[in-house]
Amino acid sequence: MFPTTQATWLVDRVEHAPSEARAHVLERYFQPLCAYARASANLRALGEPAELVNAFFAARFADDAYLARWISSGIPLRRWLANGLVMHARNTLLAARRRAEHGASVDPKELDEARAQRVDHETNALLALERAWAVRTVTEAHERVRTELQAEGRGAWWELFRLHTLHGMGYAQAAPIVGVAATSASSVHRQVVDRLRAALVSILERDGIRPDEIDGELAFMQDLLGSS
Repeated sequence: MFPTTQATWLVDRVEHAPSEARAHVLERYFQPLCAYARASANLRALGEPAELVNAFFAARFADDAYLARWISSGIPLRRWLANGLVMHARNTLLAARRRAEHGASVDPKELDEARAQRVDHETNALLALERAWAVRTVTEAHERVRTELQAEGRGAWWELFRLHTLHGMGYAQAAPIVGVAATSASSVHRQVVDRLRAALVSILERDGIRPDEIDGELAFMQDLLGSS
């Protein structure tokens, strides 16, 4: 179970404002799941990724206990959803096959047996999911910090970070361009990096990542995006 910290935001929404929790999950995980479906040979055969993911969310969110079961699962939400997407596709195929063969619906017991089967993920699909999730998370953190700095009148700080980190420009070249003193460029850059890390931690905690897993998730994201 999750400790009583900021990490319980989504857990709290699941328990007390389920519609808000569902909206958050849909907004955060729709595109990563579409990336998973596009990279999966098995799922691509079923149709357009967006249609498949929409159908999955519609089916699962009709069950008020679906996200509540994730809370007790002990696995990251993105993996829980990927498991659910694969099981949804499996059940869809099973139902279609049964209708074609017998013109009848699937016995609930048969669906239960299908759900109990192990979910095996295609490596490329799982990697696509993880990369899309990492990009989505890092992009949100960047936008949050950029907006905050601009609101504080420190837009130059963000530009220095952007030129140095994203474009590889040295401090001596970047500082005059953005109007930051060369002697303070390193300190300014470090402060932006610290704020970005804090934003990433906040986003991960909000999505239910436990505090003792944050550093591992950050390192994982860095490896994923560094190898893209």
